[in-house]
Amino acid sequence: RPQAFEVCVVRSEGKLSVKMNPHVAAHRAAAQLGGEPSDNVAVEYCLAQLSSMGEPDTKAFNIPNSDAYDEAKVEGLELPLYPRQAKALTRMLAIENGQVEFAEEERSEHTLPGIGWCLIGKATKCSKLRGGVLGDAIGSGKTVVTIALILAGVDKARASRDFESGRSSATLIVVPPSLVRQWDDERKKFTRDKLKCIIIDSTATLTKRSVKDLCSADVVIVPASILEESDGKKRPYTAHLSRKAGAGTIPPAPATYSQREAPSIEGKWVRNMAPGPTLYVGNDGKQTKRDEQAYYGHCYAEAIANLRSKKFGASERGVPLEYFTWERVVVDECHESLVTGSKQETNAEDFKQKERRGAREFLGVSQTDVKKRPLLASSGYWGLTGTPLLETEDRVTELANLMGGTYLTGASHHWRKEERESGRDLFLNQSEAIKSREYRCAAQESCHKYCALACQRNRAPPLIVEVERKVLEVCMTKEEGERFLAMAKAVNVDSFNTNPTQLGDKAGEMLGVSATSCSRHKALIDTIGSIQEREPETKIIVFAEKNFGGYASAIKAFETSDTKFCHVNEKDTIARQNDVISWFRHVDATDEDRARPRILLLSFEQAAGHNLQEACHDVIIFEPKYSGLDAVADASVEEQAVGRVLRQGQENDVTITRIVVKGPNGESCLD
Repeated sequence: RPQAFEVCVVRSEGKLSVKMNPHVAAHRAAAQLGGEPSDNVAVEYCLAQLSSMGEPDTKAFNIPNSDAYDEAKVEGLELPLYPRQAKALTRMLAIENGQVEFAEEERSEHTLPGIGWCLIGKATKCSKLRGGVLGDAIGSGKTVVTIALILAGVDKARASRDFESGRSSATLIVVPPSLVRQWDDERKKFTRDKLKCIIIDSTATLTKRSVKDLCSADVVIVPASILEESDGKKRPYTAHLSRKAGAGTIPPAPATYSQREAPSIEGKWVRNMAPGPTLYVGNDGKQTKRDEQAYYGHCYAEAIANLRSKKFGASERGVPLEYFTWERVVVDECHESLVTGSKQETNAEDFKQKERRGAREFLGVSQTDVKKRPLLASSGYWGLTGTPLLETEDRVTELANLMGGTYLTGASHHWRKEERESGRDLFLNQSEAIKSREYRCAAQESCHKYCALACQRNRAPPLIVEVERKVLEVCMTKEEGERFLAMAKAVNVDSFNTNPTQLGDKAGEMLGVSATSCSRHKALIDTIGSIQEREPETKIIVFAEKNFGGYASAIKAFETSDTKFCHVNEKDTIARQNDVISWFRHVDATDEDRARPRILLLSFEQAAGHNLQEACHDVIIFEPKYSGLDAVADASVEEQAVGRVLRQGQENDVTITRIVVKGPNGESCLD
């Protein structure tokens, strides 16, 4: 590679000559920025001293609201938008209409060792934002705003459809598996039949639909897990994609991660060396896993390229979703695609880890080339979430890439790259100098500008219903207490009054003792009995933690007491999962409805996105949420679960009962 500095001794003059080459810095910055040949890229350079560069201050990511915007008008909605929703829609329409630009920027730094000079090249281009994030508070109506966005542009979208090229007028909505039916219910509620909707809940459903069907729809709903859909040992979707594309076999998603997101403690190390700093990043640094991830992504990308080189007639059935150009792509609960910490990722029955890795590939989380993304959109990419996870620049950078591929400073050095890099590339990465403080300032500023332009979070007015929060304290049995203390002694703890941090590796086992306590079982059944005695026909939602046996413990409590209940099983089809949830979404209308179980058991991970406020107002928290990472985040997950019932549209007073297990004599314990 050409060098940014040329140093030589001029003996005749007795001088040391130092020359800099700005072209090197400028070209490398522009190359990392990427783009099209037609892009107008401005380049500049400067020479700085590292000692004069200021350390960036830590700044919280403040997501703006849309109060300053005008209210958009949409014809055809069955129910009017609230003013805050109409203002949020105005911002989304402005982005889709190309009225919001973002300065995409990258820098390259070249230090002169021993002297402290740094040649900095900067490449910048102004691009129209390709999408953004609607991060309104729980229950604020993100779904209806999105439906209004679709309805507002439906005539333009229909005029753009083209069967021959695969240009669809439909908005592709990618959702967690258990939310498929809910989205269609909301569409009917707010537009009746003004928008034509197709649900693709499996490969079998896809094979029944023609190119004309998918191009003529206004809304297509698909589960995010479809890429790794499984039927026993078979993987129907990837096998079908390979056949249609005439490509080789796509291997299964890797069973484990090749790279994980680092928490706030960061450092510099040779990541290709095993075992690596597992203590800090949960990453064993095994190159074989990176190779598996790279091969998986390569085979999938190759199949997509083959697919798009083909032509399919309007009557052709079963053409994979990656072939089409959609009007827009909407990712519901988009934060799920960013969570990759070893204990952060959920393990819900309806959306397991392997399927999540497939979902990230399907959404193009690691693909920085907009034209090669698996899902193509004409107007924009939108993420919906009531739980935006924006605590670091890495998260914001990844979110920007997910939402249409907007480039933020530092994106070319994002840790996601290392998921699939070779040992050679990793070695070259480590040979690069650590980024300067000025570079980190620029990356931070880029992230904050993106949040200000592309993200919004609007709050609904306070609920007018009363909320009663009860705590039911029960004591574990003597035998359970003895078992608990026996485990505690192994880590030099001799009392019930402890916490998971003190317990170390024993925390999981001891949390299991608390989660499976027969006293907790009895408290659950007694609480349900008390509620049903007061309101025999009411529907009750029970939340439990899966990681330490609480969810299975709740099932056992129901089964041993012959209490009828519903839950989502991993063997259920997506259609069955949505049926079960839908029973608790609406009030009973028929005798068949009234004959169904009145209790729904959900893990905290299964709670996201559901609207259960119409038919439910009693919630039981069987045990606390605990991830082992962040108590504040765990409390937030619990509140989001309660938010399935305690949200806009709730007309009844809400009762939340938390079951807390103590020691045999009432000692404070892990709960």
